[in-house]
Amino acid sequence: MINEVVEYLVDDNTRYFLDCTTGEGGHTAEILRRFPAVTVFGLDRDKEILEIARNRLSIFPDRFKAYNINFTNISLNDLNLEKPFIDSALMDLGISFYHYKKSNRGFSFSNKENLNMTLDEESLNVHDIINNYNESQLVDIFFKYGEEKFSRRIAAKIVRYRENKPIETSDELAAIIASAVPYKSMSRKIHPATKCFQALRIYSNNEIENIKKGIPNVLSLLKNGGKLGVITFHSLEDRTVKEIFRFMNKSCICPPESPICTCNKQKEIELLSKAIKPSDEDVKKNAASRSAKFRVVEKI
Repeated sequence: MINEVVEYLVDDNTRYFLDCTTGEGGHTAEILRRFPAVTVFGLDRDKEILEIARNRLSIFPDRFKAYNINFTNISLNDLNLEKPFIDSALMDLGISFYHYKKSNRGFSFSNKENLNMTLDEESLNVHDIINNYNESQLVDIFFKYGEEKFSRRIAAKIVRYRENKPIETSDELAAIIASAVPYKSMSRKIHPATKCFQALRIYSNNEIENIKKGIPNVLSLLKNGGKLGVITFHSLEDRTVKEIFRFMNKSCICPPESPICTCNKQKEIELLSKAIKPSDEDVKKNAASRSAKFRVVEKI
């Protein structure tokens, strides 16, 4: 969604851009190429993928500054800024192609990889979760973070299986999950392990809490009038972002029956768009983008 990102977040007056989830540097590369006056501060909690971006963007030595840090923790001091100068920021919450195809950490159920799914040292190892969490804990993870309706059947199957041997690889786990899903309920388009793998990744890397903490933190780095765009890829993420933005857009949270406002809540943002979906061209280039939603706000 590079065209949408540029349309809402970058123009000829932009000087400082914060890419909160740099990944392999796709969005940043296009912004640096199109806008010669922009400097990008690029963050990523995964040091391996950040090094890929650093090498890719080495052709912009003075305009790309890389930081191996979670966007929940970034501060003005880290950026060597004395006050909020950032014009705009992007949070692309999707897991990159690199993680699925090249990281060898078990994100993909299509390959035989050791179960891991960690993005940094603060992440929980999925191997430990799958082999040590009790049945009810697994049910909670699959249902809460994956909205998997067969979470009980799947968790029970996993617990029975590991009584004989530990579950070691991603394809092994995917096969166990698939065997627990009724054949009549299987989708022709989506692998039966998709929701559980999503849930494990989200739980392992504390992704929902990161969104809740990260959005206010990133907004604190923006100058007044600065813009923040967030790209989500599934309903749980998007619902979380939407709720945060809705709350920050309110100027009062007193109960409707209150005669006067006593909450002292101040409106923090303006909503600049409803959920923007990818173009047909984007979906043709990258089928995974079909579920993306892009929301944009302005700091006030």
